[in-house]
Amino acid sequence: MVLPPPHNRGWILPSIIVVLVLIAGGLGGVWAALITLALGFAGIAAFHLAHLYILQRWTTSSLEHYTPLPEGMGVWGDVLAALLRREQKRVAFQKAQRQTIEQFHRMAEALPDGVIVLDDRRHIEWANLRAQQWLTLDLEKDRGRPLGNLVRMPEFLRFLADDLDETPSGDDLAQQQRTLVIPSVFDTGKTLELQQVPFGHGGRLLLARDVTQYEAAARLRRDFIASVSHELKTPLTVIVGFLETLQETPAADMPEQTRAHYANLMRTQADSMQRLVDDLLTLSALESGAREKEEEWFEVAPLLQTLQQQTQVLSQNKHTVTLTVPEEKAQIYGVRDELVSAFNNLLTNAVRYTPEGGNIELSWAVDKEGRGIFAVRDTGIGIAAEHLPRLTERFYRVDRGRSRASGGTGLGLAIVKHVLLRHQGELTIDSRVGKGSTFSAVLPVARVGEGG
Repeated sequence: MVLPPPHNRGWILPSIIVVLVLIAGGLGGVWAALITLALGFAGIAAFHLAHLYILQRWTTSSLEHYTPLPEGMGVWGDVLAALLRREQKRVAFQKAQRQTIEQFHRMAEALPDGVIVLDDRRHIEWANLRAQQWLTLDLEKDRGRPLGNLVRMPEFLRFLADDLDETPSGDDLAQQQRTLVIPSVFDTGKTLELQQVPFGHGGRLLLARDVTQYEAAARLRRDFIASVSHELKTPLTVIVGFLETLQETPAADMPEQTRAHYANLMRTQADSMQRLVDDLLTLSALESGAREKEEEWFEVAPLLQTLQQQTQVLSQNKHTVTLTVPEEKAQIYGVRDELVSAFNNLLTNAVRYTPEGGNIELSWAVDKEGRGIFAVRDTGIGIAAEHLPRLTERFYRVDRGRSRASGGTGLGLAIVKHVLLRHQGELTIDSRVGKGSTFSAVLPVARVGEGG
């Protein structure tokens, strides 16, 4: 409702009283005029007192229920109209504030990060649901409580105690931002990055971000660099040592047989580094998602026969290598070179970890669900159950000394895992210490067929 501008009507009632006093004085004399004047003032006082009482009743009415502003007469009509306009502005302002706060809360709830609003004493004013979950807060109970009393971590308390300027600008703003990485109170497997910036008058905004994957990737990268450096250091040390020996020893003082022996050892170490580099390049190509060759259908039997022959050569006839091929002309759909690389890695591991005189069997079968299973069974040393979940990690070895002695790079099973993932397959491992192991590459139904 839009009200007309106020008009000064306070002169009307006094004017009426003056006219009545003049009339009373003309008709009844001075005493009549005085009595009329007194009655007039009393009426004015009663008029104002009545409106004051009405206004007082209105101002003390319940705020829970809307009470319309009473109407007034004379100057009180202008006064009450002005109050109504002021009340309308106040209500509109409060409504706009509530809408702004609600919009802020909705936006904060939609964020993938946790948001906590703190006052100048580091007490909680508000927090979105994600922040409550990550830091185990309950806004209904914890609103107004010190955040430092609820998250009891020494590094967090120091982080919270940092002084921040209220109005930083430009480069100062970046300097005023504080960050801290801590484990989540709610989920022990989650890592949070906390950041705080000045907010409002002396308060601050605390942001919590889930950086679990980033931290895991950073840790994996650090471990990977350390592992590669370690794997390259040993053969390089051997090669450098022999080279120094050859340089420092005159040719006449070293028999040709010894020089040839040193050269063979250096070649062995160089081959080890070459295999490591090749495996690293293969693994990098698999992880990048790029494919140099297209997928195609190819027959399983000829492939298995070739793999059997290569395994027998690698074994140097120290093992019995058998092959089980299905009668039907089974086919696989995929990148042939990638799958051959994965199958070869499984067979190479079987040769390395099966003692001389042991048996190695490679086979292909289709299970009841129609999935294709390439299996490699050996009578090797076997693997303890606690190591099985980590076998496909890069550079993970059950016995580091034995693995290096056998020429392994520690990347073979990681390559197998990534090849199978690219073909929507999986690697299953069944092993018992002293009994042997079975590594099975399982391919989905869509990649298995029968030739014509």
